[in-house]
Amino acid sequence: MITILLAACNGEKHIAEQIESVLGQTYTNWKLIVQDDCSEDRTCEIVEKYVDKYPGRIELKKRGTPSGSAKDNFFSMLRYADSDYIMTCDQDDVWLPDKMEVTMDKMLEIEKEVGHDKPVLVHTDLKVTDENLNILSDSLIRFQKLDSRRDKLNNLLVQNIVTGCAMMANRALANKAKNVPEQAIMHDWWFALIASAFGHIGFVDKPTVLYRQHTGNAVGAKNVNSVFYKIKRVLSLNDARQSLAATYAQAESFLKIFEDQLGEREKEIIEAYLKTPSLNRIEKIKIISRYDFWKSGFSRRCGQIVIQP
Repeated sequence: MITILLAACNGEKHIAEQIESVLGQTYTNWKLIVQDDCSEDRTCEIVEKYVDKYPGRIELKKRGTPSGSAKDNFFSMLRYADSDYIMTCDQDDVWLPDKMEVTMDKMLEIEKEVGHDKPVLVHTDLKVTDENLNILSDSLIRFQKLDSRRDKLNNLLVQNIVTGCAMMANRALANKAKNVPEQAIMHDWWFALIASAFGHIGFVDKPTVLYRQHTGNAVGAKNVNSVFYKIKRVLSLNDARQSLAATYAQAESFLKIFEDQLGEREKEIIEAYLKTPSLNRIEKIKIISRYDFWKSGFSRRCGQIVIQP
């Protein structure tokens, strides 16, 4: 059984289309839990019609107070997931029909090798679309110039490659992710760190989601090839440094929570990463190179050097 957690907030425009895409999946052993984060539109009314039509299959939870972010809404939903596998779902995308099937196939393949007691995360590629689902790119990974192979702990401390709406976690991973600190940047990033440190991450090189881009995206896909994006990155030096500082805070919380469970090599990697802010520029670059704390892509790596204080 797969429990799908859909975090909703003012999603009346697209949420029905997303739910329909879940209903149209080739894999059928699932339940969908929608948690509404104090919407002020018709989101709950729309979801309630599906709850009435598919009792026991689709559930609606309503928060009494706003969570404050999509991340916190997702994390607060983990208590509802009691199945062996969990998927997280955005309110405005469209799942391609075989999304659950191909993800589950990969999950079972990995669990057969490493065992069910190891935290496992599986994620897939996505198609990037505009608000009307016109395809902008057949691959989010290529669109953002990411490298799906950079899924080890040292890589993920500095850059996330997992998209929440395209991931699946097994029970071992979900159990280990219950203690979530405020410093966790996003649910998908936190899950990826845990899987990389204690288990395994698998990637399916196939798009399974139409990833809709519009002004309401909480994160969204960024075209790193565009001149506008590159100019914005240069002009937003302070924002880049704040983003970097957030990765240190996340790493520090990760070490604090899991220090007694981590292997010596994993602790060494995290401690080395946390040490870099106190070093001079040359020493920082040496540490980044030694532990391969580089981001994907030449321009991002140049940016890493520039933003070092």
